Amino acid sequence: MHTDEPNAMTSKPLAAGIGALAFGAMTLAAMFISDAPGGNYTSAQVAGYVSRGERASQLLAFFLAMCAIPGLIYLLAHVRDALAASPEHRRAASLVWGSGIAAAACFAIGWGVDGGQVLAHLEGGSAIVIPPAVTYLISEIGVMFVFGCGAMLLGFALVTLMVSSRGLMPNWLRRLTLVFGLCGIAGLAWATFFVLLLGTAVIGAWLIAAGRTQASHELAVEART
Repeated sequence: MHTDEPNAMTSKPLAAGIGALAFGAMTLAAMFISDAPGGNYTSAQVAGYVSRGERASQLLAFFLAMCAIPGLIYLLAHVRDALAASPEHRRAASLVWGSGIAAAACFAIGWGVDGGQVLAHLEGGSAIVIPPAVTYLISEIGVMFVFGCGAMLLGFALVTLMVSSRGLMPNWLRRLTLVFGLCGIAGLAWATFFVLLLGTAVIGAWLIAAGRTQASHELAVEART
């Protein structure tokens, strides 16, 4: 199915598309900058994470990740409004919005946990002496919030969007949205989280392109009248 005709999803989607792209890109950048301990435990990795020379980069990662979250919220708001425009999709709109907002909160908590450890060492100075294993444990809690809770909830939101978006999104994008959602649900596998981020970028790019197409369509209609 092609959705070239104007609809609620493609109505003024520019900000939502930019928000989706920003969420994916800025979260990805934060992940590459951050060196939060996770996976196999090594005391050297933990020591580097809280060392004086790494604190600025760790806080930068926290800042980028937090600035990415409003972009996700804007995308969710646009999708909620597009679904709610149809009476039969209002419940789905609530499910997408609720799951997505809960995911955004989990992302914020997770990045806050990891950033908080660095801030504690920065402000507390040499008086803060934490066993490396405890630092690793706290970091893994942050990882669980981001890759576990947040990714799974956003995955549920995308699966719901796929089921409810017939006529609002092209079939190829709906199929990809299902894949992105399932990868989000499996976010703890780590590699699948990158696919989830790719998914938000793909949806954002489609929204921007669809918005331009709709704008051109409206200009053509005005020209004919």
